[in-house]
Parts: sequence; C-alpha cells; structure tokens
Amino acid sequence: MRPSPRPHYPSLKYVVGIDIAKDTFVACFGQLDAQQQLRFGKQTTFDNTPAGFAGLLHWTAQQQQEEVPLWFVVEATGVYYEGLAYFLADQQQALSVLLPNKAKHFAQSTELKSKTDQLDARLLCRLGLERQLPAWQPPTPALRRLRALARERQTLTEQATRLKARLHAYRHSYAPEARTMERLVAQQALLKDQQRGVDQDLATLLADEPELARKLAHLTSVPGIGPATAIVIVAETNGFVLVENERQLASYAGLDVAQRQSGSLARATRISHRGNVRLRTALYMPAMSSLRYNPQQIAFYARLRARQPNGKPGVIAVMRKLLLLCYSLWKNDRPYDPRFHPAHLVKNEVAPAA
Repeated sequence: MRPSPRPHYPSLKYVVGIDIAKDTFVACFGQLDAQQQLRFGKQTTFDNTPAGFAGLLHWTAQQQQEEVPLWFVVEATGVYYEGLAYFLADQQQALSVLLPNKAKHFAQSTELKSKTDQLDARLLCRLGLERQLPAWQPPTPALRRLRALARERQTLTEQATRLKARLHAYRHSYAPEARTMERLVAQQALLKDQQRGVDQDLATLLADEPELARKLAHLTSVPGIGPATAIVIVAETNGFVLVENERQLASYAGLDVAQRQSGSLARATRISHRGNVRLRTALYMPAMSSLRYNPQQIAFYARLRARQPNGKPGVIAVMRKLLLLCYSLWKNDRPYDPRFHPAHLVKNEVAPAA
C-alpha cells in the first residue's frame, strides 16, 4: 500500500535570513505554515553588489508559491549591510535590521553549537519566522547626513581630548624635543580646523532644513541640552522614528536597569550598557550641567541622593530623564515648559531619608 501523500498546509509567512559580509552574503529562505511548522530551503550565496541584490530578489520570487507576507532579516554587520538594506527599502520590501547581540542571544536559546555563514543565515531566518520583528525604516537624506557629521564631530572631539593630554604630558617632561612639540601642536591645530569645518557643514545643513532646525530647537530649550547634544540624540535615534515607548528608548541607549539575582545572591542593580554608546556619551555632560542650572533636575537628583548615598546612579537617572524628555518634546513638537514640572523649592522636593 502506498503511503498517503503529506497534506499541504498554506504558508503564513515567508522570511529570508541574510548573513552578510564584506564581499558576499548568504540567504536562507524559510516559511511558516498554518500548523506552525518551520520549513527551510537551501542557502544561496550572492555578491554584495547591486547585481547580487537584484539576483536575491529574482531568487526569492522563484521560491514563493503563495501570496503571503515576505520579510527580509539582516544582521547589522558594520556598514556592509547598508547597501542591501537601502536597496530593499527602495524596492518596497519589508525588512528588519537586527543588532548583533539580539541574534547572538537568540542563538544561545537554541541547540545550535556550530557557527558558519550558512548556519547564521538559517538562524536569522528562524528568528524572523518565530518572532514579530520591527520594520526598518531608512533615515531621510538629511538625517543620514546629520548622523555622519555628528559622528565625525564626536570622533574629532575624542581625538582632540587625547592629543591635548598627550601634549600637556610631553610639554612637562624632561627636555622635550622641539620638533616633536611642533608636530603635536600642528596636529592640534589641524583637529581644531577640522572641527570648525564640521560645525560649518552642520550649520549649512540646518539652514537648508528649517523643519529639522525648528524641532532641534525644542530640544535645546531644555536647560543643559546644547546644540551638539541635541544633534547627536536626533541623529543616533533617526529622529525617534522607530521608538514606540520610553522603555524601548532607554533600552536602546543602554540606560535600562539590569538586575542580577539567584537564590541568596543578589547583586546591586546597574544599567545594562547594551545600547548606543554614542548616545550615552553625549548625555553625560548635559546631565552634569543640568545639575547646576536646571531646578527640576536638581530636585530630582536630590530626591535620589536622599535614598542613595552614591551619586553615580543619580547622574545616570538624570541622563535617562533628559533623554526621555527630549523624546517627548520631539514627538509632541513643542519646546520645554518648566510649568509642566514645577520645581518649587528643592528642600520640599527631597524625599525623607530612610
């Protein structure tokens, strides 16, 4: 007797997982049927070029058998994914771009022990089939340029800070070499000149984008938030376009609280540090400044210090509060108004110590 044919269940979702590298990328096609069964096809390698991107779409169309939602899932590997991501966005394809740590944590929850490009593509495909992932939206040309200039400015500032310390140390060393001093001073002047050039490019960009400049002014109306900080916040969050709530934003910045407890062992809570380090770096000095000039933040910090002798958690809490305040002002399209959070007198805002 012949075995009965296997019943065919309609597919509910198609997903293409893509593991991308500098020159090539591996794609794995998978589907989820009505019985919640995962089915995977053979992995295929394409060139990381426009011709390879077109070949991916042609190959994907050959795999599809039904008119069901199709998603592409890509891991953000350096900058190598950007060409494919923008190509798929231009072709109106649904796409999710994942941070590497998200894919890594998902891999740890499976039985997978080996790691190859083919297995990574299959893993991303499985992740897309099992989870509801957020859609990636490319930044506008203005925001893309704003991010590039903001990152360049941060890098130049870091280099100038290190060079200043190096020059100070060498100047006060025993018998410093004159020619070496000249070269260090020349490097310092070059960095300052490049910083002025970036600032000029940012000013030109904002002059050409009055709507962007107007909304950035809402953020700088907060005491402690300057133009450079506002630019970094907007650039690194892509104008908060994918932020759905405050908890998600805090997690993206790595300012969410992580708790570690097992049995009788309980460690002190701390921030996760798993997020955008540029965003956290940009918020530190504004938090310190707001603790001198912003009555609302001064009162908030005082309440925290009444319960926590260590001042570091209070500074981190102020950083988080400033970030969420910027998010609220940007979304509501309004400047900062201290009347919504009256400070009164600091002594009346301080919670009683335990």
